[in-house]
Amino acid sequence: MSEQDAERSEETWDPGVARWHSADGDYVLPRVLRELPEPWNGVGADWPRIARLPRTDERLAEARRVLSALLDDPEAAPYVPQPPSPGLLRHAWEEFQRQVAARMPRTDLVTWAGVDGLVLEGRERDGLYPLQRHVLDHVEVVMLDLIAWLRDDIADSVLRWLALDPAPGRFAGWAVGLAERCVVADIGADSAIELLGAIGDADAVAALRRLADKTDTPASWENADAALGMLAELEDRGT
Repeated sequence: MSEQDAERSEETWDPGVARWHSADGDYVLPRVLRELPEPWNGVGADWPRIARLPRTDERLAEARRVLSALLDDPEAAPYVPQPPSPGLLRHAWEEFQRQVAARMPRTDLVTWAGVDGLVLEGRERDGLYPLQRHVLDHVEVVMLDLIAWLRDDIADSVLRWLALDPAPGRFAGWAVGLAERCVVADIGADSAIELLGAIGDADAVAALRRLADKTDTPASWENADAALGMLAELEDRGT
């Protein structure tokens, strides 16, 4: 297939995603995302604000609850049909998702009325590319992908915040298990591996070894490689 034919296949691709409706109102995002506490409920992480969070027992308990909710609620992990090669359509998805974040910056503010307003504004613009028109015609799959992206982005922010704690061993009892699960689920995986390395105790090293064992790892091979790299780094540190 030529490059031109491949691009045309994206333009005509039907993702087959119907609009869904919440029993709670006009909300697009599932309740598990809408009910997250600030600052974890941003549509796109506000990292400067997150980095300044006080490292209190209450905030640590909140971080634990957020990770557990993202891992345990199936509504936060929808199946998202993937566009055909070469995948240029994803860039158009991301462009629209940035517009959603700018207009509706909190997870509880994302509504179908707001999304449809952006679609209407988009249709009124001149010079749309075919893939941009595809987004407007199939906005449901773009929002489904936003749910999956938010799960990953929020988990990454929580794990990154935990990994920067000056004494992460104090919450290792619950953080090691959640970090390992995040690597397996492939949400915030890089930051989860960083957290396991920051903790560096026997349980964290055992989790990294399980993840890195390509003969029996539940993680993707990419994440297994990252876990293997962290084990090598710990060895260099003499941990």
